[in-house]
Amino acid sequence: MSKETNKKKTTNTKKENVEKKNNKTKSKDTIKETKKTVKEELYKKSKEVNKKKDKEDKVVKEIEANEDVDNIEETEEYDEDLADFNEDEDDIEEFNEDDEKIIIEKVKKDKKKAKEELLAKKEKEKEQKRKEKERIKEEKAKAKEEQAKRKEELKKEKNIAKITKSKSKRNQNKKLLEFEDFLEKNRFIIASFVVGVIVTSLVAMLLWPERIATLKNGEEPIVKVGKNTYTADNLYTRMKEHYNVSQLLDQIDNDILTKLYPEDKEMTDEVKQNAEYYINMYKQYYNYTEEQFLSSNGFSSYNDFLEYLKLDNRRKKYLDEYVEKNLTDKEIENYYNKNVYGDINCQHILVETSSEENSKKLKDEDGKKLAEEIIGKINDGTSWDEVKKKYKDKVTFEDLSYQSWDSDLEDSFKTALKEMSDNSFSKEPVKTSYGYHIIYRIDQKKVESLKKVKDKIITKLVEEKKSADSNLQQKALISLRNDNKIKFYDTNLESKYNTFKKQYK
Repeated sequence: MSKETNKKKTTNTKKENVEKKNNKTKSKDTIKETKKTVKEELYKKSKEVNKKKDKEDKVVKEIEANEDVDNIEETEEYDEDLADFNEDEDDIEEFNEDDEKIIIEKVKKDKKKAKEELLAKKEKEKEQKRKEKERIKEEKAKAKEEQAKRKEELKKEKNIAKITKSKSKRNQNKKLLEFEDFLEKNRFIIASFVVGVIVTSLVAMLLWPERIATLKNGEEPIVKVGKNTYTADNLYTRMKEHYNVSQLLDQIDNDILTKLYPEDKEMTDEVKQNAEYYINMYKQYYNYTEEQFLSSNGFSSYNDFLEYLKLDNRRKKYLDEYVEKNLTDKEIENYYNKNVYGDINCQHILVETSSEENSKKLKDEDGKKLAEEIIGKINDGTSWDEVKKKYKDKVTFEDLSYQSWDSDLEDSFKTALKEMSDNSFSKEPVKTSYGYHIIYRIDQKKVESLKKVKDKIITKLVEEKKSADSNLQQKALISLRNDNKIKFYDTNLESKYNTFKKQYK
């Protein structure tokens, strides 16, 4: 036991002794006070007795001197007083005999009460110490539990961040490749659109009233260089031969779609964000400047690029409406019966793989072997938690919670998940673009009604139909022009347009 503990114990003992001494002193004082009070009471009673005796003597003398009736009645009153005095005297005698006993009893009671109060106080302090000790113990346990929980959450967040980062990078690469593919396929159309804007501006300038009043038959000169004269017909002929019919169609579509979808803040913001995204992607992957990006993709300026993106934005909106308008109730119902299911609560272990030579991730074949090894352990009776601990340095664990039928999970993962039963593990590794998964399906919610998920089904079907048919955009635009009663007055251009339409039947 330490010196401090001994010192503290000695101090406590001294305090207790002082307190006992004080209690004894207090008891003695109480006895003295009680005795004093008793003496005062006795003295008072004695004086009253003497007074009454004097009064009695006086009454006796008066009775002897006068036998009047009134005096006799008065004497009776004095007799009553005398009787009271006798009773008081008896009380005094009784008190005189028992006063010591009463005092002792009172002192005993005071001592007993003081002792009980002291014991109660000690018991209360003991209980408070016990409760304080339990509270501290509970707080420590709670703090330890929260620390462990937070540690687990941080680990989970780290894993999720890792997966999310990987997804984001893949999505960016995918979007960039899609954009490059789009530019490659439509490079001629883009160039035609840009030139069309330039030519339209040029023609507008040439037709400006201050430059030339009228072009009655197209033979009037619009410019002359030396002996060469250029007319409107010359320009028009060269333009339609060189730029084909696509330039004209861009102008037609732009006019029709601008009326259907007027530019608003949402469109402006979306177009600018897309423009910045593509330019930044080229800066990141190819170290292109903005000017190099625009030039290499056939745009004369940033504004020309924005104008083209606006037309593309409107065409996509019309395509979505066109596909949705042509969906049948039967298609929607079939999709519901085939694909829609109640949300499934699940977890998974991912063995990441990569085909890159210098990657730290496992090769496809090694990743599959490790996933099969883990499934074998589970089949042999190893618990899910034990597997997670054992392979924690080789795999990524994620609690996906409830996943719906329209979640962003890859189709192979969702298909495997849907076909499993509750409280079961995937019997074979499930392959996705990230690697191999071991899925743990926990439970499933009730499937929602067709009415509740109809809008989601329509969105899914629209996306599926667009992905399935690469010509769907052009088919929709052909339908748009027909709805607006397109009519050619130039037979040459009409023939070219009919040839263009045949590609998309």
